[in-house]
Amino acid sequence: MTSGPSTAAALPLSAVAATTQPWPEVRPLLESLHHQIAAVGGEIVLGDGSTASLPDEARDRYSNLRVVHRPGASVFKLRAACVAASAGAVVAITEDHCVVAPDWCERVLVAHRDHPEAAAIGGAVENGATATALDWASFFLVNGASMPPVRDGVRRAIALQANCSYKRRALSGDGAELGMMEWLLNEDLHARGAVLRTDGRILVRHVQSLGVAATCRIHYDDGRTIAAFRLARIGSVERAVRLAACLVMPPLLTARAASHVLT
Repeated sequence: MTSGPSTAAALPLSAVAATTQPWPEVRPLLESLHHQIAAVGGEIVLGDGSTASLPDEARDRYSNLRVVHRPGASVFKLRAACVAASAGAVVAITEDHCVVAPDWCERVLVAHRDHPEAAAIGGAVENGATATALDWASFFLVNGASMPPVRDGVRRAIALQANCSYKRRALSGDGAELGMMEWLLNEDLHARGAVLRTDGRILVRHVQSLGVAATCRIHYDDGRTIAAFRLARIGSVERAVRLAACLVMPPLLTARAASHVLT
C-alpha cells in the first residue's frame, strides 16, 4: 500500500476519499468499497491526514488501497493530492463517513459509459444518521438537494463530495493552492460548457452524528472554508456584497433546505 502519483490513467476507476480521523473511523467506507472496486479492476486512493497512518491489519486486508499520507493536511488538500495520484479514467469521490451501495462502482462506470459527453456525474445521498432531529437538520442543510428520489439527467448542480465522479479530462489542471472543492470545480465546468448529469442509481449512505457542539462547529468551519476558497476568486466589491449578505443567509439557507425536503 504505497503513495505517489500515477503516470497514466491505466485503470477504469479510482475511488477517492480523504480523512483526518484516526483508524478505524474510515473502516466502514473501506469495507463497503474494497470488494467491488477489485471486481471492476479499480483502486481506492485514500488521503490520510491523521498523525499515524493505517495499521498493518488494514494494509493486509485492503490490497487494492493506496494511501496518500499527509499529516495535518485538510480534506481539500488531501482530495487534490489523491486525484493527482490516481490512475483511473474515471475518478469517483466520496467521504470518509459514507458507506457506498453494493453496486456503486459498477453504477459509476455504467453511467460514464452511457454518457460519454458528461464531464461529471453526481449520484444520490441518503441519510444514514437518523437518531435525532439535529442529525436530520444537518443532513438536510448539506445533502438535502441530493437525497433520493433525485431528478436524473443534465443538471447545473449535482451531488458534491459525498457522491460525485469525473472523467479524467475534467480534472486536468485541478490543483488549487487550497485544495479541491467539488462545488467550485462543478461551477467552473458548467461555465466552460461541460455537461454535468445526475444519476440516482449511484447511491451512498451518509453516516454522521456529531452532537450539538461538534455539529455547530463543523458547519461553522464549512462556512469559513467556503469563504476562503471564494476570496481567492473575488474582488473587494463582491467581498463587501457577500459580507452584507451574511445577515440574511440563515433564513435563506433554511428556506432552501426546506424546499428540498418538501419537494
